[in-house]
Amino acid sequence: MAKSDSDKYEDKEVALLVERFEEMLRSGGSQYFDVEEFEDIIDFYFVSDNLKRALRAVKMAIQLHPESIGFILREAQFYAYTDKIPKAIEVLRRAENMEPDNQQIFLIKGAIYSQTKKHEKSIEEYKKALKNADDIEDIYLSISFEYENLGQWDTAIEYLKKILDSDPDHDAALYEISFCFENADKLAESVEYYNSLIDRNPYSQVAWYNLGIAYNMLELFEKSVDAFDYAVAIDENFSPAYFNKGNSLICLERYNEAIEAFETTLALEPGDAYSFYYLGECHEKLKNYDLSLDYYQKARKIDDSIADVWMGIGSVLDDQGKPAEALPYMQKACSLDLKNSEFTYMLGDIQVKLNMLDEAIESYEKVSESDSKNDEIWLDYSDVYKKKNKPGIASEIIQKGINIQPENVSLLYRLANYLILDRKEKEGYITLELALQTDYNKHNEFLEYDPALSTNQQIMDLIELYKK
Repeated sequence: MAKSDSDKYEDKEVALLVERFEEMLRSGGSQYFDVEEFEDIIDFYFVSDNLKRALRAVKMAIQLHPESIGFILREAQFYAYTDKIPKAIEVLRRAENMEPDNQQIFLIKGAIYSQTKKHEKSIEEYKKALKNADDIEDIYLSISFEYENLGQWDTAIEYLKKILDSDPDHDAALYEISFCFENADKLAESVEYYNSLIDRNPYSQVAWYNLGIAYNMLELFEKSVDAFDYAVAIDENFSPAYFNKGNSLICLERYNEAIEAFETTLALEPGDAYSFYYLGECHEKLKNYDLSLDYYQKARKIDDSIADVWMGIGSVLDDQGKPAEALPYMQKACSLDLKNSEFTYMLGDIQVKLNMLDEAIESYEKVSESDSKNDEIWLDYSDVYKKKNKPGIASEIIQKGINIQPENVSLLYRLANYLILDRKEKEGYITLELALQTDYNKHNEFLEYDPALSTNQQIMDLIELYKK
């Protein structure tokens, strides 16, 4: 952006002023600078990151203008900026003795205590600053931040509500209160609160947006979409509302509408990696695989650290019958998100397809440890050992699953499969009978896993016996 003539004039004036100050320092002489001139000189040095010279100017300003507390406050800010916190506090105490009602002193002390993670002390100072304060909403916001840092979400909400009581369209407070309601696990209460705000100020796009987020998290996706629609009706360039509307539409499996929402987001915020990712996901769900890959690759080029993008590419390649090509993408996704058991599970599935059975065992074992309640993992994990012709180990694995998920009858039927395969027919029949007694309707899983057993008359008679 080109500077205006006035900017150039002011810069020139400050440059001449600094030059005069520098000349005074070089010559060892003395010159008079008024308060405003010293402020310009100090600001120049701070902006230039010449902190040593800035401090010298501050100290000279205090000597020449001891009645101007502003320079003492700048000295404190300098010490805080250079991590000399005790000195900063000492200077501020001196300032407080001079002007005990000066709001700026308490605000700076509050900020310093916040910087050093002494949040309770920070709150004390901010509360002192509230007396006779003109910018009370800003102070309430600072106090709410400190309560957030302490994890006291309800108290933070109280202060944010104080702001919104006087200014229901205060964007910063609206965004923060959404964050606090979520962390306080009070989404239902937040819906009620946002609706009351909207009643007072129906044209607050941020209130509608927050309402949409809350509905989304409560899985009330239709209501979420409606709220986002109101937000963009008020501000057609409100890109976060389009983006989150797209997410809600994905949850409703309305993929074509979601695509439109994400395309609008990209028109407003070009180069957004997550919008490209979600477009890829939508087209993947619609089986538009080439388009899906194109969007995933665009997302990857913008930000190659998004694990979901790598897994999306791998998933599409797998759907296209290219598991070998999918493998490195899935491996990359797992390396980026080590704790994502779903990704590790998908990697295991690909490894099985590629007959990488030892690697698949390693992947499935990780999933069984991190997501032991998954209904399918024990079936797939044990099945790899069956494929390796080790039904005994397969039985041991499935028994671990039964111990963790005793209500999962599918595991019991599978154990019967493994025992019979391991030539432990008697144990297998006893296990099959127990499974039939528990849930007869699932016996088809037993026969589908090993169709050859349907020719075993003893097994078929046992199944017929429990037929209702």
